[in-house]
Amino acid sequence: MHINEKKNIERSLALAGIFQSAALVRDLARTGKVEKLAFDTSIQSIYTIDVKSVEHVYGGTIQGLRLGLQALVDLLTATKIKQDRELMHYLIGLMHLERKLFRSPEIKKNLGRRIKHAISQANYFSASPQLIINGLADIYVTTLGTLSFRLHIIGQGKYLTHAETINRIRAALLAGVRSAALWRQLQGTRWQLFLMRHTFIRIGKKLLTGLNTT
Repeated sequence: MHINEKKNIERSLALAGIFQSAALVRDLARTGKVEKLAFDTSIQSIYTIDVKSVEHVYGGTIQGLRLGLQALVDLLTATKIKQDRELMHYLIGLMHLERKLFRSPEIKKNLGRRIKHAISQANYFSASPQLIINGLADIYVTTLGTLSFRLHIIGQGKYLTHAETINRIRAALLAGVRSAALWRQLQGTRWQLFLMRHTFIRIGKKLLTGLNTT
């Protein structure tokens, strides 16, 4: 495989990670429900600090990124009129939030410390997934939530006032920022999202085809 193609695949996976978090936030806000594998994969990516490969961030397989890959292909191939505007809103918002974090070294340092502590908590409280989610939500509020930029969530009031759902949304946002940080590490930029749109669509379709044949 050509080195540029390998890099583009890695960027596509990181981008799919952001798309997946955006889709999870959208679905939680609209319906209060999400696909379990997609949610678990995104949440687990927060705990992957020592990265061996991009696939390793998402559990060593791209199976759990199906939702994100499909969202990537659907949004980037849609005409402007048919685009999922909520999804685009969350996607761009997550990238902007990560950029704000990148420019705030103290908050970034604190976030790193909190996540390391959360890793030890996750091991200790392995039998209580909701407690883990609540902890991640608190990390989001006390770190990313203190930045000047606030991402507006659009959805049904009954879900946006439900504490458990709100915490799942915040945890999904934290996962989205994690993928956006990976996208940055791979030299991904917001301009690339549009200038290399056809490359990401091609790779996304190819990866989805591979998933559908396994």
